[in-house]
Amino acid sequence: MTSSRHLDTTLFEDAVDVPLWLEGDRSTPYAARVQRDRALATELDAADPVDRVRAWWRALPIDERPDAGRRLRAARVLATLTMLALGTVGGIGVALAAFRYDGTHPVNVVRLLALLVAPQLVLVALTLLMLPPRVPGLRAVQDALAALNPGALAESLFRRFAPDSAVAARIVGVGAGRTASGRFAKWQMLTWSQTAAVAFNVAALVTAFLLITFTDLAFGWSTTLALDPPTVSRIVAAIAWPWHELAPSAVPSLELIERSQFFRLEALNGFAAGASRELAGWWSFTVLAIACYGLAPRIVLLAFSAWRLHVATRALLVEDPRVAALLDRMTTPAIETAADEPETAGPDDVEAAAPAPRALGGPARGVIWSHGIAPDIARDYARERLGFELTALVEAGGSPELQADLRAADEIASGTGPLVVFTPAWEPPLLEFLDFLTALRERAGPDASIVVTPVAETVEPAGDVERDTWARAVGRLADPRVYVETGAA
Repeated sequence: MTSSRHLDTTLFEDAVDVPLWLEGDRSTPYAARVQRDRALATELDAADPVDRVRAWWRALPIDERPDAGRRLRAARVLATLTMLALGTVGGIGVALAAFRYDGTHPVNVVRLLALLVAPQLVLVALTLLMLPPRVPGLRAVQDALAALNPGALAESLFRRFAPDSAVAARIVGVGAGRTASGRFAKWQMLTWSQTAAVAFNVAALVTAFLLITFTDLAFGWSTTLALDPPTVSRIVAAIAWPWHELAPSAVPSLELIERSQFFRLEALNGFAAGASRELAGWWSFTVLAIACYGLAPRIVLLAFSAWRLHVATRALLVEDPRVAALLDRMTTPAIETAADEPETAGPDDVEAAAPAPRALGGPARGVIWSHGIAPDIARDYARERLGFELTALVEAGGSPELQADLRAADEIASGTGPLVVFTPAWEPPLLEFLDFLTALRERAGPDASIVVTPVAETVEPAGDVERDTWARAVGRLADPRVYVETGAA
């Protein structure tokens, strides 16, 4: 645990710690949470939801905070450093093999391109297939590529380094699909893999420069394909097109291509004096080919992945149902249901009557599912425990006909305020209920909060076991604006 003073946390740390703290904050009476969060909200200037939550987190008057975010950030850094090391070692090793020269046979440019350029173009193309959202046509391919991606190794290392495997599994969101954690896992994996790829190419280029500078390399070309020098010249010109105007000397001439073909070199019975210097004319072409087709695309992919990872980290924070509930508590306008001063006692009263409680929130719309609560009691429950004044109320789930539920959803969808869905806590969450929530979301729009409120048979808030059961069921919808709140005191 860490002190609440002088917080200097990252967005990732807050995305981990804030939901964890809010989970423990469930033991605080609901009315106290609403009053506390609304009071803090009045002191905050931030309008952006992420900035608003982070400002609330810093202003929260508590002494101890979770430090899971800090520990997971350390595990994340270790995984990143590991990928950097693996990429660097791989780049050095492959470059030494590609530029290997012992003085008897020149460096084969064809083999060099086959080792350092062609595979990377293929890998970049495969990476591009992973960038779009998961759609039916690409889902199987994306899953297979994700399993083979080097970033999967980093994810495994992250889990191993993480001190809390359960929290780490929630963050990387394996199998979470379109949820915030699923998107975060995707872009984190791609960022790790592109980090390793950039390190690979940088290490390969540095190794190439060192070999070119401190050794006397000679280059040639040979292939089993029936290619004559003019054909090779056209291929080389196509490869060198991106830099042919900026660095024309890095485009091998037809004369150099003819002279550096292996069988012509063998006819010389070894390298003549100065041949090595002449054949070194290939070096600028090979280096620019690696930089253009290896390093440059990886830098672009790394920058794009890092940007998308930042966006996904923001979503990881605000699309958590516990944070969505917090934002609702911070932004719901207060309404008055009683005068500020107590009423004067009548002549027969010994003491002045206490003022009636104030409603804690604003207007809302209500749905009673499967006759879980009487309409009048639902209005009182919403006012006294949730702080909402129900301006409209419908019933659903009481008819075997699906159209009846859809008509109820159509009727209640038009209006303002959150949608409070009362459901019997003693009944198991059925697919019909989840289907109704999906229909309600389609009609109410993406910004409306849907508050699922399980109620006990005695019209009291559901217990922790029932609440957790309903929370897990609602979580399968992967809708951050749907959450469970019982209003327990």
